[in-house]
Formats: sequence, C-alpha cells, structure tokens
Amino acid sequence: MVKSDIDVSSYINEVRNMAMLAKNSNLNIDYFPTNFVVSNGLLYYVDYECNSYMEEWNFENWGIKYWSKTKEFIDYLNNHKE
Repeated sequence: MVKSDIDVSSYINEVRNMAMLAKNSNLNIDYFPTNFVVSNGLLYYVDYECNSYMEEWNFENWGIKYWSKTKEFIDYLNNHKE
C-alpha cells in the first residue's frame, strides 16, 4: 500500500495499539508492513516472529520507518526489486 501511495494512516494507530500490547508483554513483533494483511478493513499481523522487547526494535524506533516513503523504505524497494 505504501509503495502504491495508498494512505495507511488509519492503520498506524492499530499498529501502535499492537505495539503497546506487545511491549506490555515484553515482546516486539516484526513491524515490517509485509507482515500485516488488511481484510474487511481490519489489520492483522500474520508473521510468526516475536522477540524480547528492545527499544531499538519497537514500532516507533524501527517499524514506523517502513510505513511511509522514508529513506529506509525507498532503500528497501531499490534493493528488493520484484
């Protein structure tokens, strides 16, 4: 969706809620957007990965960089052409 310039801002609050729940359980999930699926307007986390909580890998410090066309997102696209 980000790659196609589709607005994902409504899903960012959902990811932040997931991040809060994960942090409260001392976990990080993999916040990379390909690990999420939208179905019937709801966002689902479909990846298997969970790790012990670390600030550097939380949504605000790492994951959010891939939820808009940041330098990190563009670099990823350039290095992973389909």
